[in-house]
Amino acid sequence: MTKHDQPLSITSTPPDPAEDPTVLQLRERVSELELENASLRHLDETIRRNARLFEALVSRSRDGAFLITPQMTFLKVIHSVLGNTDQTLAGRSLLSIMHPEDRARVGEAFSALLEAPGQSVVCDCRSRDQNGEWRWMEVEMTDMLDDPDVQAIVLNNRDITERKKCQETAAIAESPRCCGSCLEHKC
Repeated sequence: MTKHDQPLSITSTPPDPAEDPTVLQLRERVSELELENASLRHLDETIRRNARLFEALVSRSRDGAFLITPQMTFLKVIHSVLGNTDQTLAGRSLLSIMHPEDRARVGEAFSALLEAPGQSVVCDCRSRDQNGEWRWMEVEMTDMLDDPDVQAIVLNNRDITERKKCQETAAIAESPRCCGSCLEHKC
């Protein structure tokens, strides 16, 4: 009789799988992963909810928001009140959309900003909208290059064209040369 022909004898009972240390460790790890997965699903839903809230707030805003580099190049269009998009502005110079007469003033404000990290500067200038028309904008630039979550210059702008027209009308109306016809423009 060979070794393979001998009857199998069971001298001990097999270990209970519920008490096997490897099985216990695997079950514990599965429970940890299930909790982690539930937490990630909750986090994912929170991120989606915050993104929808941000979009709702920005889409109804009268302010534009952009990220630009220290070289005055557009990185990202967050929201544009002039109808610009990432496709039309990303990689372009900030000065390329400014009125030629305002470029020096914007450049000076930008230089002052870079000399004062973490600060903001404000200036008025004209910028082209998506239809090619010049609009007066109040521009605020904030240096957030040192903020690890931003690492850019944040540019916020607001269309102040109507305010500028009213200021012009008021200045003309106060002029001794005003004959009264300029007052027909309503602000």
